Amino acid sequence: MKNTEIKQRITEKLEHLSTDELTLIDNLITNLNSYFQNKNKPDKIPQSETERTQLIKSLQGKYAHAPTSSEDFANRKQEEIDNENLKIKEGRL
Repeated sequence: MKNTEIKQRITEKLEHLSTDELTLIDNLITNLNSYFQNKNKPDKIPQSETERTQLIKSLQGKYAHAPTSSEDFANRKQEEIDNENLKIKEGRL
């Protein structure tokens, strides 16, 4: 597939996204650019605040935009388990 075709497909998909989704895509592209710029530069120490922020964001991973931590997730799951166990104990499940 040619670059122009790929760009056209991406543009068409962008038309249907919300502001939040577009912001996420924008951040993803920024992080990818930062990653590819720094990929072949061994032990490059970011000098500016912007470079440090971009490096940190690029390392945060796939779910960096998620509004929860692993600990919060584990706590919620434990609450669900406790609630189900209580329902079983009370004969409601």
